[in-house]
Amino acid sequence: MLNVVIGIIQNEQGLYLLGLRPQGKPLAGFWEFPGGKIEATETAYEALSRELEEELAIKVVSAELLFDYVYEMDKKIFFSVWQVKQYQGEPKPLAADELRWVDKLQLTQHIFPPPNRRILQHLGAPLCDC
Repeated sequence: MLNVVIGIIQNEQGLYLLGLRPQGKPLAGFWEFPGGKIEATETAYEALSRELEEELAIKVVSAELLFDYVYEMDKKIFFSVWQVKQYQGEPKPLAADELRWVDKLQLTQHIFPPPNRRILQHLGAPLCDC
């Protein structure tokens, strides 16, 4: 099973931070919430802190676990989804082609990988049955 941590980051206006997966990587062109793989020696919180520093050049000050879920494709992926409460620094696209701040309705105007549907539902984004 692959273990993944996801960070939900909102700014003062309540907008969500998304990154565009870079060309040449799996799922290139899809939008996603920042995060990545949890290494064997890390807790989910440690992985969240490391991944957001690597991907966005920010330091997580506080975060809380929102929920966990398992998504099955050709293999099982365990997702640990966190709400980043406070961070230091200004997010930079170190691992994405682009970063974008969007509101809840704009979330549905972006194409996400299928496992992210569960996160969008949790955030209350209106989803189509497509």
